[in-house]
Amino acid sequence: MDRLLVTGATRFVGGHLLEELLKKDIEIIALVRSQEKAQMMHRLGVKTIFADLQKPETLNDVTKDIDTVIHLAAAFDFHLPWKIYYQTNVLGTKYLAEDALRNDVKHFIYTSTTEAMGPVEKIPADENAEPNPTYEYGKSKLMGEEILRKMHEENGFPVTILRPTGIFGPGDMYVTYSILKALKKGRFKKMPGSGDKYIQFTYVKDVVQGYIKALEKPDVSIGNTYIISSDEYFTYKEGFTIVAELLGAPKPEGTMPIWLAKFGLWLFEKWNKLRGIRDFVMHPSVVDDMQTNRVYSNEKAKKELGFKPKYSFVEGWRITIDWFRDKGLI
Repeated sequence: MDRLLVTGATRFVGGHLLEELLKKDIEIIALVRSQEKAQMMHRLGVKTIFADLQKPETLNDVTKDIDTVIHLAAAFDFHLPWKIYYQTNVLGTKYLAEDALRNDVKHFIYTSTTEAMGPVEKIPADENAEPNPTYEYGKSKLMGEEILRKMHEENGFPVTILRPTGIFGPGDMYVTYSILKALKKGRFKKMPGSGDKYIQFTYVKDVVQGYIKALEKPDVSIGNTYIISSDEYFTYKEGFTIVAELLGAPKPEGTMPIWLAKFGLWLFEKWNKLRGIRDFVMHPSVVDDMQTNRVYSNEKAKKELGFKPKYSFVEGWRITIDWFRDKGLI
């Protein structure tokens, strides 16, 4: 039986991925940082190993007798100090990969992001587009990619790089919940600027399918980079209108000057910071994002891995909204 190590198993995408992995005849080991997280995994029948990506000494031999690593763990919040991104997403990835190389791991699946590519001029952009990350998070993930590619070129390290787009779905308390709260409260009745630039979000179950396809086809996926994305994309105004209608919330109907939107969100973000609240949407950087296109092509993943998105934008959001309503969160 193959032994699979998963980092980030206790978080949003990791939880959905575990649901699928537990259906397979493999032994799953989750890398965790706390006893509480370990107990969560044990209740699912998943073994654990304690380690911390920010503490290199804890990563020694974590991949011993492991066949495959799926590396999901990362500092993900878009507004953290660079030091945290570098220690976790760059050095943590490097140390984990070096341990995997020493222990002859057969396949290392690395979670990057289309934020490593950043906004693009021509849509949809493919894996060969020139990287232009705007967030420190995206820059750190691109650095992780570069380290792993170099290891592959110089040492034959068996890495596959996956670049999911923005992900939404049940259980995401950062991006998804922030969007739903903002729409519910009517905070996007007026769009910053015209709202005519394009954005792409992918339902979490389709992202998980991308991991499963890469896992099942190592002979094809190793040494390659794949964008994992929906087939659909919308303007910001179109996307927010669809979600608002499903939510029964006010739809975007007008516009406001970009400077005014940024100033208002700057004040709101400062107020949130004082209260210790992380709110992805209520940040001035989102206004800048809305003036650019972030749409990417999944053709390579379709052609080489057999990836095929199953959930439409509307269906994914309907399931997601029902989940948040059932939890009494919206």
